[in-house]
Amino acid sequence: MQNLWTLNQYRVRKKFWAVFGAKLFIQDLNGEQLGFCKQKAFKLKEDIRIFSDDTLTNELLAIKARNVIDFSASFDFFDATTGEMIGGAKRKGLKSLLRDSWILYNPQGHEIANLIEDSAGKAFIRRFMPFGGLIPQKFHIEMHGTAAHITIHQAFNLLFYKLMVDIPPDHPIDKRMVAAITILIAAIEGRQRS
Repeated sequence: MQNLWTLNQYRVRKKFWAVFGAKLFIQDLNGEQLGFCKQKAFKLKEDIRIFSDDTLTNELLAIKARNVIDFSASFDFFDATTGEMIGGAKRKGLKSLLRDSWILYNPQGHEIANLIEDSAGKAFIRRFMPFGGLIPQKFHIEMHGTAAHITIHQAFNLLFYKLMVDIPPDHPIDKRMVAAITILIAAIEGRQRS
């Protein structure tokens, strides 16, 4: 089995019709499972756990909200095997109403990258036009100090919400951060459209 932290390409898949909480599957491009996340429903304070598989025995990452209800939500990312904080993400509240925008920060709280939805026009159509949800989302991560961008894009599918992740080779970002923000997009952003 491949290790999620070594891959430059993978996908996160979620069924649209999960009634009580989301089940997210992290897979390589051949469909081999690399990770699993079951998001609990009706939680006031998000606490998302990523495991190596659906047996929930080997926890890889923890994503914890700082506050119960927060318009500009902040989440901290933890390596579950060591307990160390690897960084986090903060949603840009007002900006995200029209176009999703997040700040990624290191363990010291310093901004290291931005995650931005593709275009303001497409974002507007997705949110406010009938059938706008049929236009797949695309995000890119701009990391300070490097010109190469990471892309996270939604593959159109009527049965699944699916995000494809593409990290340029030798990109300096911690791949655990990419996995955590991708799960957040699938769990938080994806739930707004499912």
